Amino acid sequence: MLTVLQEQLAEAHGLAMAAAETVERVDSRVADPELGRRLDRLRLDASEARGRCLEAERSYGEELAAEMLAHANTVAERAADMAGVWFKAGTSPLAAWSFLAMGEAGELSSWSALCSLAEREGELAELAAWGVEVQRRHLELVLDAVPRLAAQFQPAAPCWG
Repeated sequence: MLTVLQEQLAEAHGLAMAAAETVERVDSRVADPELGRRLDRLRLDASEARGRCLEAERSYGEELAAEMLAHANTVAERAADMAGVWFKAGTSPLAAWSFLAMGEAGELSSWSALCSLAEREGELAELAAWGVEVQRRHLELVLDAVPRLAAQFQPAAPCWG
């Protein structure tokens, strides 16, 4: 049985797994090269987060690591289900970017919870602090891009799709 700390690590891991798919979906709807570079940064950091989470999970032994990975996969599947509902045919670049912002905010929340738990437990604190910093940067990067993306559309033009 997982502890609250271990489960939270698996939650952060699962959201990092889901981030890769979300970034791909957003990337397919956004043509701006600068926004594409921002998405590449998110993609690389999500890959690093997955690797760091796997390493931390393995430190608990094979049985717990497998349980934590199973939980991470469940979280990733739930996130993919939400993305599937959001990213229907005709999803505009602005709506896609909004979903990305929601995902980044959710990841920051998950890593912040892990950080709080880790500080009190005395384990995973370095990983958790790293994750919070990365997610703060991601959320800022995504939110700062909203005006750039919105500027590509005419306010009085017909809606997307």
